[in-house]
Amino acid sequence: MDRQDTQTPADPVPAYMRVQQDVLRRIRDGALVPGDRIPAERLLSEQLGVSRMTVRQGLEALVRSGVLVRAGTSGTRVAEARVPRLIDTSRSLSLSEVVARSGARPGSRLLSFASVRATADQATRLGLATGAALVTLRRLRTANDAPFCVETSVLPAARVPGLTASDLVENASLYALLADRFGIRTRTRRGEIEAAPIDREDAALLGLPPGTNVLLYRSVIFDDQGQPVEYMISVNHPRRVVFTTQQEVAP
Repeated sequence: MDRQDTQTPADPVPAYMRVQQDVLRRIRDGALVPGDRIPAERLLSEQLGVSRMTVRQGLEALVRSGVLVRAGTSGTRVAEARVPRLIDTSRSLSLSEVVARSGARPGSRLLSFASVRATADQATRLGLATGAALVTLRRLRTANDAPFCVETSVLPAARVPGLTASDLVENASLYALLADRFGIRTRTRRGEIEAAPIDREDAALLGLPPGTNVLLYRSVIFDDQGQPVEYMISVNHPRRVVFTTQQEVAP
């Protein structure tokens, strides 16, 4: 027979909340990471000294809040980190800052670095002549080691003389590099979002089936003088990224 849980004056926290606190502690301490299956209800019941019904109640609350996800026959798992990307033209944050603000650990892997000539579209977005010299870099961005986007940055070569691939390894911040070495301080951005099918290469990097619809984000980043300094194309995992807005409301 399932045990009955009681709440005593010495322990005023409801039993189902103790279940939540225990699971959250395991996630905070790293004992459970995104994607991990949580212990079975029977085991949690025995470990915490509460009924399985209480365990179920506590876990269901964590599912509703997005901390846990039901994964069909594979059980209940810790939800993957979701990166909230703010669409706000009044400021420009580095993606590492965005990830860190969400409470996750940012990571970056340089996939390619090349010198190219501007296409007509790139030239228009960056205010350059077609065929102007550009530097392109392509990076895989992660949150708590889970890949959430493939990002391509296109920069006017004249503004970043001497920039090399070695400058961008070990999770180096592009915006910090632009400010410290080249005196370029990013200020605002103009962006656009659309849903588009992912190609095979990006799908493999993000762990998605080819052709899956993803969030494609294009933006032009401007410096504090209003000059375009970067054209960025970001292919975002549909379950690991959420785009948000923040606007002031007039009284």
